[in-house]
Amino acid sequence: MRRYKLDDKEFSEINITPFTDVILVVLIIFMITSPFLITGALKVKLPQSSASETTVANDIEVYLNNKNQIFLDDKIVDITELPSALQAEFIQKNNRDVIVKADKDAVYGSVVQLLDALKNAGASKLLMATIKK
Repeated sequence: MRRYKLDDKEFSEINITPFTDVILVVLIIFMITSPFLITGALKVKLPQSSASETTVANDIEVYLNNKNQIFLDDKIVDITELPSALQAEFIQKNNRDVIVKADKDAVYGSVVQLLDALKNAGASKLLMATIKK
């Protein structure tokens, strides 16, 4: 009878354990980072309200931070450039509903000025984002 050494044998199986380990690590990374992708990169402290509703749609989001800077698609937009930038968004998303996410520490006059600019740009529905109490 012939005896084979263990080193001389060829392996006919693929070891998938390292592959499985890598896939599980990637899955964990995606699970940890996915909430940051959904909430957005801009930090705005929204005011609280007891009459908060959730809407799921492809609405356009406009941010106003506590330094009274306006953001559209994570880019700073001047109030004078806002109508032309919004027109492009209206065409791209085929929707004229705008969600305003204004910081609770933003100046009231800036919020009113933003709402006025949005309405003049052709927004059909203006929604104010809040956090539920």
